[in-house]
Formats: sequence, structure tokens, C-alpha cells
Amino acid sequence: MAGQMENKVDMPMGLSFQLGVNPKAMDAFGKLNDEEKRQVVEAARNVTTKSEMHRIVEGLERDFC
Repeated sequence: MAGQMENKVDMPMGLSFQLGVNPKAMDAFGKLNDEEKRQVVEAARNVTTKSEMHRIVEGLERDFC
């Protein structure tokens, strides 16, 4: 159980929202390995605008679907 807690990633709220409104991107994110998910989350933490977050999520849909 402790190992599972360590693998959880604190996802930025904006990323969670954008994935929630884009089912294809949500599915793509779910299929990423842990390192790829970490990279997406780190990229999302560095955005400063809604449009930047939208581009990250669109990239998931475009590149991984």
C-alpha cells in the first residue's frame, strides 16, 4: 500500500480540468508510463496560461491516440 501512495502524482488542477473535458487525451494520459506521466505533469506545472495547458492536452490527443 505504501508503494502505491509513493507513485501518486499531484496533478495540477488545470491539467485535471483539461483532461476531464477531453476524453481522448484522458485515455492517452492513462496509457502513458509513469515517467511519461511525470513529464506531462511537470510541463503542466510550468504553464502560465490556459492556452498553454490546452496545447499540452491537445498534444496528448494528437501524439498518443
